[in-house]
Amino acid sequence: MDRVSNRLWLRLTSVVLVINAVLLPVLFSGLLFIVKQSLADAFIDEVRSYSRLLANELELSDTLANPERTRTLLDSIILSGRVAYAEVTPSGGMRRSDLIPAQPSSFPGDDFAFGDHDDRTYFLSVPINRPGGSVVLRLGFDETPTLEHIERARTRILLALVAFALVSVALAIWLATRIAQPMIHLQNAARRIATGNFDAHLSTQSSIQEVQELAGHLESMRSELVGINERLSREMLERESANAERRGLESRLRHSERVATVGTLAGGIAHEFNNILTPILLYAQTALEEIPPTNPATADLARVIAAAHRARALVNRILAFSRDFESGPGTLVRMGPIVEEVLALLRAIVPSNVEISYECPREHPAILGDPTLLHQLVMNLCTNASQAMRGTGGLMRVRLSRERLIANDPRVARGDYVVLEVADTGHGMDERTRSRIFEPFFTTREVGEGTGLGLSVAHGIVASMGASILVDSEVGQGARFRVYFPVANAAGDSPSLTERDSDVLSTHHR
Repeated sequence: MDRVSNRLWLRLTSVVLVINAVLLPVLFSGLLFIVKQSLADAFIDEVRSYSRLLANELELSDTLANPERTRTLLDSIILSGRVAYAEVTPSGGMRRSDLIPAQPSSFPGDDFAFGDHDDRTYFLSVPINRPGGSVVLRLGFDETPTLEHIERARTRILLALVAFALVSVALAIWLATRIAQPMIHLQNAARRIATGNFDAHLSTQSSIQEVQELAGHLESMRSELVGINERLSREMLERESANAERRGLESRLRHSERVATVGTLAGGIAHEFNNILTPILLYAQTALEEIPPTNPATADLARVIAAAHRARALVNRILAFSRDFESGPGTLVRMGPIVEEVLALLRAIVPSNVEISYECPREHPAILGDPTLLHQLVMNLCTNASQAMRGTGGLMRVRLSRERLIANDPRVARGDYVVLEVADTGHGMDERTRSRIFEPFFTTREVGEGTGLGLSVAHGIVASMGASILVDSEVGQGARFRVYFPVANAAGDSPSLTERDSDVLSTHHR
């Protein structure tokens, strides 16, 4: 309600209504007084002139000498319609028209103002100079026509003032609308700016100088505030990007510290186990060579040697994890042949219920890296994907592509990359598992089914080559590992792909 009452057009209309309510009664009274006074003066002037004309006529004629002729003259005056009362008062008597009603019974006296005596008759005495004595002509004129004129004038004045009030209110609303229209335009532009549309301009086409100056000042403020807002937005984005990068660096640093600590511990333990395994293998092999094949202990010694070899293989994996992966300056390597070689090995060991899909461009850039470490990286990622689908089966999709990252991402810097993608349709991982999959010895498999080093080794290989590895997974939706290898800037580099999805080789194996 308050919002409606504060409208400009309503305020201006209310002011006009108040002014009309105060001034129109005064104006009505003044106009009515002027009209009434003018009509009354005109009536009085007319009847006095007419009375004087009759008196002059009686002075020049001998009508008054004959009573019958006098009554006839008075009757003719009454019949003219202008006079309601007529009598002559000569010396010694009174002669009155026979057409005069019984009332008034006597002449009430002269009226000095219009409307005196409240009898609707204006009485007037006019002396007539006669040689035989003084004679007075008494006339009464009907005021009703003049009063009716006054009443009609009153009605017309009232109607005119009502029309004036209505027109003034309409003009006030129209004027308020004309004045408010540029303000409404500015208000709408300000509302669009408040909703985030900073391109809206606070300008108006009003011819009012004050409104133009207000719009100019508001537009200057808008331009300055938009500039400040843009600078603040850029600073906030830069700060958020810096904070995200800092958090990422801190997270990688903490991960590296944990890996380094566990790696140092694992390396020391692995060396000690190697020292223990060496005499076990040596003496077991010596004993196996010295006893005949038919000896019942031969099979037991063979089992001891096999177990020792498995233990040594595990120790070697721990040692490989504990060492920093240094590929030296690196060589130009194409990922396609390495991935194909790994998949050829995996087809022999992957369960039959797991389908392998491989996509690779016919031509893709080379990267700098160690082929042996890259082979191990691809093997670990593919093995992890196949084991995630071992019980239920599914699709393992391996894909090589070329991507150019333009947007800022705290996980991967902008640039050109060869992307290795390994995805599965297995059970997936929750957020807690995703945050720990690269920790050494962390595994979700049963005891004896995994060491928890595969993805840790993969992460170490990726970090040693200046690459980045990203993981996307949801429970029940499978997992997708993407490794971003920077494209090598060398003279022998292969041509870049013109279309990412063109000339793609796709193979499906079961």
